[in-house]
Amino acid sequence: MENTAAPAAATPRPRPQPFEPARRRRSAPWLALVAAGYALVQLLVVVPHIGHALGWDESVYVSQVDPRNPAAYFSAPRSRGISMLVAPVVAVTSSIPVLRVLLAVLSAVALYAAFRVWRRLLGPGTVALAALLFAGLWITQISGPAVMPNLWVALGAVAAVGWFLRLPAERNARWWLAAVIAGVTLVRTPDGGWLALPLLGAAVVVRAWRPALPALLGGLALGAMQWVGEAYARFGGIMDRLKVSSDVEGGMGLHFNVGAALRSLNGPQLCRPCEVPLRHPELTAWWLALPLLTAAAIVMAVRDRRDRRERVSRPGAPHLGHSLALSILPIVCATALALPYLLLIGYFAPRFLMPSYALLALPIAELALRTVKAARSPQPVAVAVGVVITLQLASQYVVLGRSAAQSERVNGSYRTAAAALHRLGLRPPCLVAGDRALPIAYHAGCASAQTSGNNRSIAPAALVLRSAREPTALLTHRSRPRPPAYAQTWVAYPLPGTGWIAHLPPDQAREVRSRQKESGNPGSMGPMMTATTTSWGGFEAAEPEFSAVVRERFQRYRHHVLATLRQDGSPRVTGLEADFRFGEMWLGMMPDSRKALDLRRDARFAIHANPGPDTGMDGGDVRVSGRAVEVTDPEMLARFAEEVHPPEPFRLFRVEVTEVVRTAVEGSDPVLQTWRPGEPVRTTRRGADDSAPQGEGGS
Repeated sequence: MENTAAPAAATPRPRPQPFEPARRRRSAPWLALVAAGYALVQLLVVVPHIGHALGWDESVYVSQVDPRNPAAYFSAPRSRGISMLVAPVVAVTSSIPVLRVLLAVLSAVALYAAFRVWRRLLGPGTVALAALLFAGLWITQISGPAVMPNLWVALGAVAAVGWFLRLPAERNARWWLAAVIAGVTLVRTPDGGWLALPLLGAAVVVRAWRPALPALLGGLALGAMQWVGEAYARFGGIMDRLKVSSDVEGGMGLHFNVGAALRSLNGPQLCRPCEVPLRHPELTAWWLALPLLTAAAIVMAVRDRRDRRERVSRPGAPHLGHSLALSILPIVCATALALPYLLLIGYFAPRFLMPSYALLALPIAELALRTVKAARSPQPVAVAVGVVITLQLASQYVVLGRSAAQSERVNGSYRTAAAALHRLGLRPPCLVAGDRALPIAYHAGCASAQTSGNNRSIAPAALVLRSAREPTALLTHRSRPRPPAYAQTWVAYPLPGTGWIAHLPPDQAREVRSRQKESGNPGSMGPMMTATTTSWGGFEAAEPEFSAVVRERFQRYRHHVLATLRQDGSPRVTGLEADFRFGEMWLGMMPDSRKALDLRRDARFAIHANPGPDTGMDGGDVRVSGRAVEVTDPEMLARFAEEVHPPEPFRLFRVEVTEVVRTAVEGSDPVLQTWRPGEPVRTTRRGADDSAPQGEGGS
């Protein structure tokens, strides 16, 4: 049968389209932006202030690997990891600005790497916020370009806890955990032990974490190897090094140090002894809120665990929480790292708790974001959280500016003092001892030594012997300018622009004066040469016979004549009593007297001994010139008042001698005796036909 139906129209086949995978919306690189901002703040705010000089501890760490300068004494509590970190840079360049810039960049990279470990655990938003909370702290920002270990311990702690939590699901995490623990222990060995302690406990208790035990123990052993070897080589063993470390720290024991921690929240950067008041308490909201926020994070984690149990009992129920360990373990490790600084030592520095701050930032950031998500109206809550964080960052920026400026003043004074020592003739090889000797010596290119204190490295007798072989300076601060007994005869040179006085051995001081005379420019040394001084005890030690004559002449009468300088530079002459005791010459006066105000403004003076009631001047005419150093030490003032019983209130000045002159008549010839620090007594006899000096020698 014929089919009469019309053929259907041919349907065209659709052309194959290229496969397009579903597009995933990429989140913004918030963590990278935080790290970049962290580096930018350091480069723009911190480095310009501290880029020209190193601090005290920094000079110790850098000197260990600096091929151009002698290594400073390395005390028992220190670890050498931070020196190893900067060794490649220091080997190539001596530029401190270059070192600061490279550390700023490296610390930002380390911040990114440490917090990125947590992305799989908490998510990118939470991790970026945690990094921002930690990087926004003033102590974190000022520590980035610094050659100090605490920031690197903090970042290592964040990475170590993150790799520990990732270990059950990722086999390679154990190697990263071992490497990070080794690095933290190398940088600061005690902190490595305190960090590993709770992790070891967790690994023993929880079976899933037991594979972390070899990594933790191996990392600790590897990181502590250098510290242990040095303990046996220098201190006699591990326990001996720990004992010496305890002595350096002021005696490790039970010290409730929380008060010191609170007082130093906004500076100073080292509080020892910590007797300063809390500065700008209005800027401490973040620090004071930390315990409350930590407690809230623990409550949230516990509720999450309870919700998860309910979800298991009700299949299909939604759950948005995290494992309890993600919040609790960082808090436990933060507590362990804080305990030795809050309970075992008697001083404090804000950098000590940086590892704890870094770890606590993780659960607190999670708490903030979970609070926003759980709110019925998330947008207002998010705005409120954003405002709080912005205010926190602004407050930290205010403290940062003040702290950076303070660091600039302190570190800059070290470099200024080093430059003044160069002008005095100290050139390598040379030696600097005394107050702040370690950083000043490093900037001067000299070796450093201390005869007492935490950095004691040489005996006084050995220091005196060494001073005979190489240029040596002993530093004292103007608040306590008297040198120790072995340097009583050394000549004092105030270092302009600083608070220090450099005491040089007499032979070295004579060389300084000789170079000045040979240069033909008596004023080339500026005020340093015109203000060379020594204590009265130094005068007595250098010239016992002549000083006894001068002292007897002053003690013969009670009242003498003091010359000071008025504000306009004209002289003022007033009566005064002079007192000799405790190996010093003292000037006491009423607190608001004109002469006291003169000396506080300009310390230069001259005091003329009472010539007596007639014209004979038995014993000669005596004058002492110098600088009057005001005494502010309460113990010294109390000791003086107990023996002298002056009318109170009073001001007390200690005499620093620049010149002693005695004029007498022997036979028919006037005799002039002059003594200056670092020189013998010069005796000049003038006869009727001879006006030239007859010679030099002792009196």
